[in-house]
Amino acid sequence: MRFILLMMPLCVVVGLSGCILASNPAYNWSKNIALDATSEDTKYHDDNIHTRGETGPILEDEKDEKSQQESDNYTEAVLRWRQPQTIQQVVVKAEPGQLEYFAAQYTNEEGEWITVKEVRDNMRPIYRFTLKDPIVTTKFRLKVPRRWDSRRVGGQKRSTRGETGAPSMQEYKKIQEIELYYALPPDPVEAGTAE
Repeated sequence: MRFILLMMPLCVVVGLSGCILASNPAYNWSKNIALDATSEDTKYHDDNIHTRGETGPILEDEKDEKSQQESDNYTEAVLRWRQPQTIQQVVVKAEPGQLEYFAAQYTNEEGEWITVKEVRDNMRPIYRFTLKDPIVTTKFRLKVPRRWDSRRVGGQKRSTRGETGAPSMQEYKKIQEIELYYALPPDPVEAGTAE
């Protein structure tokens, strides 16, 4: 009898949490739209986790000091489309340590890069995040610093390049896969609107 009385509150909590979880419907995601993009290195969006693409140098159109500084301090992996694409979920796959720090960005209508997520201290092989509101763009990129203070390596700077000069091959980070999705409309049967 004591066992039943002790288990009743637990059953109520578990039952209520099931109702709460059920009230948040799961997204129905599109196909991976990164497969339709063009880039400098197609290996990081070819739907093959066994190939590894690399970030490349930032090639800026403008020759101002800010653009030059960004080019000196970061590398990038850019995906481009001819037609605007809707993006709501981003999945990045890389070996631990390759993308410890990065920024996910897209271009707005004026062609400016807008940061939607800054990731720090990432050591996961798969990093996934969902945007509250979808974005529409023709360009998406991961912007990766050439050097950073790593908590994983005793606070040392992670880079083999000197303070100036062209980037070394170690500064280009390897990416297994970039996947991008948008939310599809809910299935009428699941939404309870079917007749």
